[in-house]
Amino acid sequence: MTLTRTAFLCVALLFCLAPAFGQQNDPSRFIVYFDEFSANLNTEARAIIADAAKRAREDKASAIRIEARASATGSQLANHYLALTRSQVMADELTKVGVDPGILQQVAIGQSGSDDPSVAERRVDIVIQR
Repeated sequence: MTLTRTAFLCVALLFCLAPAFGQQNDPSRFIVYFDEFSANLNTEARAIIADAAKRAREDKASAIRIEARASATGSQLANHYLALTRSQVMADELTKVGVDPGILQQVAIGQSGSDDPSVAERRVDIVIQR
């Protein structure tokens, strides 16, 4: 393997892992990733949401901010509606696991990032506020 190819693979690996490391540094932020053009929750997403709800109860959160994003693939309008849908799915799931819906603040950021369809922008951030 050439040095250039090895360096490229290392950079690609770091780019893929960066969101996970960022989440560990901020214990009040939980990140749920989605498949492209999807607002469906998988088992991992439900576990992250349950952890966020637990943290909110433990910290006696005054608010939970739901920041929904979509990648730049597709039209801005479609991505806005996708972010709205992801935000609502997240709010419904948080309520289902015992969070008071009165403290939820939904923010549909919509399209963010470049035309890169990577998972980094296909996400919802759950931010616990004290």
